[in-house]
Amino acid sequence: MKKKPMKVMKRKLTVLLAALTLVAAVVLVSGCGKDPGDDLPIVTATPTVSGGDPSAAPTPDRFPNRANADTGKGTPKELEAGDVAPEFSLTMMDGSTFRMSEHDDEVVLLNFWATWCGPCVNEMPDLMQLASENIPGFTICFISIDDSVSDVKDFLSNKSYNNSIIGYDKGARICSYYPTGGIPYTVTVVNGVVKETVLGSRSYDKYKALVTNALSGK
Repeated sequence: MKKKPMKVMKRKLTVLLAALTLVAAVVLVSGCGKDPGDDLPIVTATPTVSGGDPSAAPTPDRFPNRANADTGKGTPKELEAGDVAPEFSLTMMDGSTFRMSEHDDEVVLLNFWATWCGPCVNEMPDLMQLASENIPGFTICFISIDDSVSDVKDFLSNKSYNNSIIGYDKGARICSYYPTGGIPYTVTVVNGVVKETVLGSRSYDKYKALVTNALSGK
């Protein structure tokens, strides 16, 4: 008769341990098979500065730690999805100025090319066609890395291309902040943040799909 209470206590302890084990198992299973990155913000989402208003018009101060090719601020690195696109200003062939931060609320294609690069020259008509469609929220900037601006001018002299979207990167100032192993090299930027990098030429359809997807994810 004295052993019966002991059995009851053991049974209660067994039930309690089983319950605790079940709770632990549920917690463990809920985290299994899930990439920690699943909880990170989507790359195409607009990063916000603490205390800032994400709906406000973009300014150069939107990303206070942004690398800047104009001032030499920041350490140049190979860009990846999620990186803030380095700031730069570029004089275009029509005399206007393209400033990266002024397009932080758009989808931007930055196309690095050269007149001596066959694949670059071959894909240019397709990109020019895409630019001519005046898609809302989209812009493109061609950045020449030729040895001299005269090479670019000579190349364009017998072309009917839009000179307002073509600029010359004197001294590889911008290219050093957008380093690449080859050209053509195209960087897709959404809301000031790198979404994708493309090394090599692509067709009109490929670029159009890339832009359409980027716009749909803004």
